[in-house]
Amino acid sequence: MAAPARRCRVDPLGLWFCSLAALGLARAWLYLVRDGGDAGAVGWAWLGGSLLLACLGVGIVLRGLRRPRPDARPQFPPRA
Repeated sequence: MAAPARRCRVDPLGLWFCSLAALGLARAWLYLVRDGGDAGAVGWAWLGGSLLLACLGVGIVLRGLRRPRPDARPQFPPRA
């Protein structure tokens, strides 16, 4: 019998953080270019928060890809 394949799953929380960061970066871009580059504190805070969230999401995704999760089902020897 062949050895079970390694399961490599992406952490859903990391993907959720990455998608929120992408939306936040789009919103920050709108703040930053709306008034010809004079964004003010809100645009820069939004950009900083989105970048922080993106780094957190990528870190969680990479951690999940590096360390495969154990299979939830126990592996029993085949019946004879």
